[in-house]
Order: sequence, then C-alpha cells, then structure tokens
Amino acid sequence: MNLSLVSFSATDNVVLPGLFFTPSKPTKKVTIWLHGMGDNGIFYKTKLINELAEAHTNQGIAFLAFNNRGAHASKRLKIADDNLPEEDRSFHGGTHYELIHDSVKDINGAVAYVKQHGYDQLYLAGHSTGANKICVYDSLVEDNSFSKYVLAGPGDDIGMFFETLGQKRYWQAIKHSAKLLGAGKPLDVMPKYSGMYPFSAQSAWDILNPDGEYNTFPYYEFNNERLGSKKMFKEYSAIKIPTLVIIGGEDEYMNTAGNPAKALDIFLHHTSAQMMKRNDFELVERANHSFNGQEIEFAKQLTDWLIHG
Repeated sequence: MNLSLVSFSATDNVVLPGLFFTPSKPTKKVTIWLHGMGDNGIFYKTKLINELAEAHTNQGIAFLAFNNRGAHASKRLKIADDNLPEEDRSFHGGTHYELIHDSVKDINGAVAYVKQHGYDQLYLAGHSTGANKICVYDSLVEDNSFSKYVLAGPGDDIGMFFETLGQKRYWQAIKHSAKLLGAGKPLDVMPKYSGMYPFSAQSAWDILNPDGEYNTFPYYEFNNERLGSKKMFKEYSAIKIPTLVIIGGEDEYMNTAGNPAKALDIFLHHTSAQMMKRNDFELVERANHSFNGQEIEFAKQLTDWLIHG
C-alpha cells in the first residue's frame, strides 16, 4: 500500500487536503470517503481511516479520504484563485458555517481529482452526516460518476436537535436564524440562549429546517410527529445506484429511531421493491456510531460489499 498527502480544489476552488491510499498493483477502482458533521477531519481518526485504507487496498481499491469544508467546528478555508484580491482568498468554513448543498462542490472536486489520476470505477462512502451528503449529492447531480454508495451510520440530526433543544427552543432557533437570514446576516453567530451557539445563522437554518435538504433520515418524524411537510426519506428513496446502509449495532445516535435495528427497519420501509434488488442493509455488532473497537470488522463488511454486493 502506498500513501500520499494530497490536496485538490473543489469546483469553487476551495482547497481541500486529504490522504490518498493506493494498492501496490494498478487499479481503476477508488472509494471517496466523506466524514461527518462536527468532525475534526480524517487526520485525527487514524484507526478508522487506516483500517478502511488497508481493507480497500487489500481488495485492489484505492481509497481517498479528505477534509471537506465542514471539517472542524470553525476554520478559515483557502480559495485557490489568483484573480481574487488577497483578502478574498479565504472565508469562514467548518461545521458552524457549512451549507450541505455545498458538499456537491467538494465531492465533484474529489471526482475530478481521481479521474485525473486514471480512476474510472468510483464508489462514494459517507459516515454520519457524510451519508446525508451522499443523498443530497445524488438528488442534485445529473452527471453522476459513482457506481455504488455506502451510507454508514446515517443519523437523524434534525430529530436529535429537536429532542435536545425541546419543542419551544427548536422553533425559536428556526425563527431566529430565519430572521438573521432575512436581515442579510447569514454569518452572524446564533445567540447562546438559542441552543445553537456558536453555529452561524445560515448553518443553523440549514440543519434545523425540517423541509430542507439536510433532513434526509427523519427517524423521529417517522416514529412521532411530523415537523415539516417534506416527503420522508425523499432523497434516499429516489436513489437508483446500488447502496449499502451499514450501522453500528450499538450506535448511540440512533435514539430517534428507537435503536440501530429499528433504524434499518425504517430504511426498509422506505425502500421500494426495485431498490431491494440492489440495496443491502447491515449491522456491525458491538460497534458504536464511530465504529470504535470494531474498525476492522466495519472495514471488512464495507469492502466485501463493494466487491461482492
């Protein structure tokens, strides 16, 4: 296995760093890995990334893991554009400023990068909010280069925020973020009393809006009350690419579903007969949301499905 520290540009020229693992023998296959929300990125999850890289390269698949624009809570991101004034070549990034539809720019930048290096059989795997991003990507991109998806630990962020904030503060936070957006202040930080500090107004709205793109896995709404009018699992149920849904058997963030097994049941409820012919659903026994302690088994199940699924 070979490892390279790389960087590439998203389609809007945002510079994204990554780790590119390649097998010792040439291959045309590659998996692009998307990390989750609030994550410090792929450089700090060495056990998970290393086991995924080893499992992939042992199966003859290259593995590209990179920090998307949502890495870290808050960070200045660089723009590779010499035509811009120096003061305009960076902007607020990180989880507290990210908009989920911007992930399309990051993913397409990664696609361009691997294609430039000769890869033409592409897989896309996303963990936690990375799984949300795959669904959003699939719904927005017509020229799709991926042949398989992996949704790992797909969580119900909106449902969890609703339960954490409580009904009153949840709707107040939505109202306050909408007010700031209407006033032309999308980057203003939400007040502490809102429960969404230090998210920016634009990110708070993006995450909390029950009718928005972010709301892709609404376990809470399926089990309880509707928070919006958006069709549940709208983006997932429209996917026509073979997809693996894989969840840790002890995932602590599946509480709005009831438990991890029930989360898979909810997915099955929203999987058509046609989708059942190409999709698979797996639990990783004894694994939590981050697959801590079960990284080897998770990586094995994931790569076995890519090869044989």
